[in-house]
Amino acid sequence: MSQRTIVLIVVVWALGILSLLGFASVNQIKPFDPSMLLAQAASNPQFDNDFANALSQAGVTPGTLVHMVSSGKCYCDKLTEPHREELSGELAHEGYQLKQLSLAEHPALSRYVDHYPALAVVDNAGQLRYLGPYAVGYGCFTGANLVSQIKQAATSAEYYGASINSDVKGCFCAV
Repeated sequence: MSQRTIVLIVVVWALGILSLLGFASVNQIKPFDPSMLLAQAASNPQFDNDFANALSQAGVTPGTLVHMVSSGKCYCDKLTEPHREELSGELAHEGYQLKQLSLAEHPALSRYVDHYPALAVVDNAGQLRYLGPYAVGYGCFTGANLVSQIKQAATSAEYYGASINSDVKGCFCAV
């Protein structure tokens, strides 16, 4: 076989692999709030308090990072592990603890958050500081990591209401 034929085969193979990866990535990217449940609910001035109360009724205490999942397996949840570990490690110094909560077991929460993995941050005063994903973009690992913005929302001395991040796309699974 000539060197030109080998180069052509390698180029065609590489293009095929890249095409398949691109196709798989495009099929994985989904809106976090496709039915706009969260966006509509967040427009209510009482939403922050209502959601914090729903979390409290689900057993969430003040000073908690709430990792929301469902009962099914979700590949996207695995992709958020580094973000979850980084965030919980950085906020442990601020007194935050990590708790996992199943949306399938708490319908009061799943009526607002119908895709996961999702994160809610409840500060030490019991106020909702952040609600949304850990990251956005293809596979949630090539897109924007939201850890620094979440940390800022969680540790800000001033409270102006929760940061609700619903209009994003990334790797999410339906409840």
